[in-house]
Amino acid sequence: MNREEILQHFANEVYEPLKHQMLFAVEASFQNHKYTLAKTFRNSLEQLLGKVKQMQREGTKQALGYISYSMLRTELANGRATYLVEAMDKTWFMDRHPCRDTYDADWAFRYLDEWETELCKHAKKYGGRIGLDDIQRMKLRVAIHIHQYIMALARFSITEVWLDEIQFAHEIQLEDVFELRVGEYLDQSEIVYKRDVRVKDSTVIIEWLEEKKPYDYIHEVFRGINGSQGDYEGIRLQYADLSESSFNNSVFTGGNLIGSRWNKACLQEADFSGCLIQEARFEQAILKGASFRDAIAVPGIYQSEYWERPGFQPVSFAGADLTGAQFQGAYLKNADFTGAILQGADFMGAAFEGACFKEAVLDGARFSLGMHPVVQSLT
Repeated sequence: MNREEILQHFANEVYEPLKHQMLFAVEASFQNHKYTLAKTFRNSLEQLLGKVKQMQREGTKQALGYISYSMLRTELANGRATYLVEAMDKTWFMDRHPCRDTYDADWAFRYLDEWETELCKHAKKYGGRIGLDDIQRMKLRVAIHIHQYIMALARFSITEVWLDEIQFAHEIQLEDVFELRVGEYLDQSEIVYKRDVRVKDSTVIIEWLEEKKPYDYIHEVFRGINGSQGDYEGIRLQYADLSESSFNNSVFTGGNLIGSRWNKACLQEADFSGCLIQEARFEQAILKGASFRDAIAVPGIYQSEYWERPGFQPVSFAGADLTGAQFQGAYLKNADFTGAILQGADFMGAAFEGACFKEAVLDGARFSLGMHPVVQSLT
């Protein structure tokens, strides 16, 4: 075999199988320890904001527009899983006085180091035709998959309530639009949390939403909007924030609502049939008569053989009023219905294995034969 054929054989027989095996191990570690990891991640943010507080008191730091967590490939090549954490004003990377700190992501990247060691062992079977430089390039290529878990952790860790408490405690000045981003240093990054307190014109926003643009609404903030009786069929609102808004009698059928937030929203008679609602949060929302027929909220990873992305978190309806809501045929595994009002709700044909119904009100709710949940009291 020539070198190209050897590399292809190594990729098929060693690289790919071990890569998926390693990434599933990272997935298990993340899901099993996510609350502890989230606490450590928030601690790193608090440490940075403590420095920001001092700089703002001294007048050397303007209101924050961005905080970024940046993967450093040079550090990874040297065996260190160090992220650069920067707090910047509205000029972003043009900020002349950024506040910097670091975050240790060894909890995830140690699996990459172990994977590299395994690749080196198997490479010896190829008679020196696969060198350390080849392995290093493979390692840095796969690093982007591990990096996705830092994004997932950041998204899981940061909530509006927590940020408001920290901002108040540290007296941190934020711009009206503030973003927390995770990416590569001076390269592409992704929003994992966005705060936008600007006053918005509901009419303008609703006209924009009804255009159903494919990518424009992802990660956007639509809080406090009145979009009732709107037609948003097939809309893509991944990780958008629609909390405290009104969308009564609106249609979202077939939409992609993964990671969207609807906390304390008014959604009576809204139609979410056939929507993707993994990681969506409807906590304390008013959802009387709403429809989630055939909605999909599959947590974790869809299949067990090939890794594609970090697993989804379960959908949450904690504290929501779902009186008369329709869930026929919905997939709601591990969904959180803690404290929800589900009087007269219809779960016929729905899959809700592992769902939490603690303190839920289920009077008159309908379930398929043998599928009625056990409701436990909070202790």
